[in-house]
Amino acid sequence: MHELSIAKSLFDDAQEMAFKRGIDRINLIRIRLGVASGIDADMLRHSLVDHIFPGSIAEDAEVEFTIEPLIARCTKCNEEITQIGIGGGCLKCFSKDLDIIGGIKVLVEEVK
Repeated sequence: MHELSIAKSLFDDAQEMAFKRGIDRINLIRIRLGVASGIDADMLRHSLVDHIFPGSIAEDAEVEFTIEPLIARCTKCNEEITQIGIGGGCLKCFSKDLDIIGGIKVLVEEVK
């Protein structure tokens, strides 16, 4: 389960954020999840809530996701796109030479 290792890392980040802010009980963890990250939000939530939170400072915490859309730049026409064409390329010039510049990260945005 790939999401479990990601969940462990995110939880470490959340605990560090809580510690720095003087929070001794986490009630909410908000996670920014890029659509191109390859991470399944439901599996990530399950990993956190059922496997990592029990017995921790986030025992009854809620998990919210902020979905970050895909953003890519075509290296041929310099068009910034948020959707990939059917053939896997730029919707304007159909080039497949794209640089993904957004929507790939998974990180803790906020803890409360």
